[in-house]
Formats: sequence, structure tokens, C-alpha cells
Amino acid sequence: MSQSVNAEAPATGLLPVLDVLDLEPIELDIFRSRLSGEPGHRLFGGEVCAQALVAAERTVPPETAPHSLHAYFLRPGDTGARVVFRVDRLQEGRNFRRRRVTAIQHGEPILCLESSFTTDRSGTDYQVPAPEAPDPADCTPFDWRFPNRWVVDPHDAFDIRPATLDPDERVRALGDLWFAPQHGENDGRVSNAAILTYFSDLTFVSSLLRRVERTDVAGMTSLDHVLWFHNEVRLDDWLYYAKSSPAVGHLRGLAEGRIFHRDGTLIATVAQEGLIHGQK
Repeated sequence: MSQSVNAEAPATGLLPVLDVLDLEPIELDIFRSRLSGEPGHRLFGGEVCAQALVAAERTVPPETAPHSLHAYFLRPGDTGARVVFRVDRLQEGRNFRRRRVTAIQHGEPILCLESSFTTDRSGTDYQVPAPEAPDPADCTPFDWRFPNRWVVDPHDAFDIRPATLDPDERVRALGDLWFAPQHGENDGRVSNAAILTYFSDLTFVSSLLRRVERTDVAGMTSLDHVLWFHNEVRLDDWLYYAKSSPAVGHLRGLAEGRIFHRDGTLIATVAQEGLIHGQK
């Protein structure tokens, strides 16, 4: 049965995100997404990356959890067509299992993800401290959105607040973030790690411009996306997304990020290389 995009006002909270990330099984190790929006728009990379992780998770035993993933964005995705995810089982070890997931749309791969799962749930014994930041209650939420692009607007699902008291819009747009689900809880259809993967791509590539003054940037494209999960992903409070860029060139740059729970626990480390498009 074909699916259509709901034209009514979007629901808020985690439920729409869970609906988008929940995949339909269509064959052994093959899954399919729902529609993500009206035709003619580009898919959100964090959505496809998270869906690929969900596909991989559904081929491993429940006692394992993802500890890393590396995804390459190969082609722009189309919001007007569903995506098929094919999982290859690369390794079945005693403590580690590894999967490769290819996301296919219109007969061509749009993303390739490799992920690793482990039975080790012990967490870390050492971590870097979380940055000093204003309390999220004192920070003003973002007021920009993505109209008519996706079924789920991230701002309907998450309360997103630049972690600064500076009113300058450039500082707010490129800086660190506080974020938390608007309301609702994970109903268990997908993992908290997948939800975090979904969010981790939002505004991340823009951190390339934090340390450079550029007036000729027409846009940016994410080339890949990497996560390492260090401790249990908890969505029961605010999370802090600290972003930086250790190296930026005229055409490409590397973004680095760390995601902390509000209690200071380092949840994940994120990295992404971005392509900078100059004005013509």
C-alpha cells in the first residue's frame, strides 16, 4: 500500500522520530523506510544514517549494543521515495559483531554504513570533562525550522537551545547546543543510540565555520559521519553537544563533537568531514 505525507500539523515529541526510524522488514536482512517528505527535497543525512543503524541492530542479538559506526554519504537522498537497506553480516564473534549496511534508492546506493556491536556494557573509567556552559533553562531555543521538507522537523521532536547567552545569531547557529526530547519516551522500537545518531548530524557540519570568517559560502555538504558510543545513551535529561573543528581548508574541513549527559557523563564522540560550497 502506498504511503502519503500527512498534511496536517506535525505531532511533536519523540513519536514521529520513532515512526521514521522504525523500518519495515521485507526479506532476510533487507528493510525499507517510510516516506520522509514531499518529492523533490533532499533527505536529512542523520535520518538515513540512523535508519541504517536500526537495520544493522535488527540483525544482532539483543545482548549486544552499538559501540561505533562510520557512514559515507554517497548521493543525495530523495524525500519522495522510500529507501531500502541491505545488511551484510561481516563478523559473528563472541564479543563483537560487525555489519555493513547499504542504503539504496532508485537502484543506486545513497549511503554505506559499517557498524560494530559489542556485549561490553561496562562504560568508561576516564573521560574528558564537559565544558562549562549556561544552564539550558537560561538559553533561548532556536526559532528556525525546515518548512515543507521532512515529515519530522527536528524542532518538533527536540527542544534545541544554543548553549550561549550571546544574542548574536552567528554565534548561536555555529556554537554548542543543549537538546532534549520535547516530550514522550522511547517505546522500544529503536534504540536510544539510533535516536542520538539521528540528532548528531543536525547543524554539525556548520561548526566548520566557527573559526574562519567566510562570506562566500553558498552551502555545505556532509561527506561522512562517525560515532563512537562510550557510555549508555540516556534521554532522560538535557544533553550537551560540544562542537569544534580542528582543521578547515578552502574546500573541506573536519568537524569534531562530544555529546554529554547533563550529569557530565560523556555519551558519544562524533566526527564528520564536510565539503564547503563557494558562491559562483
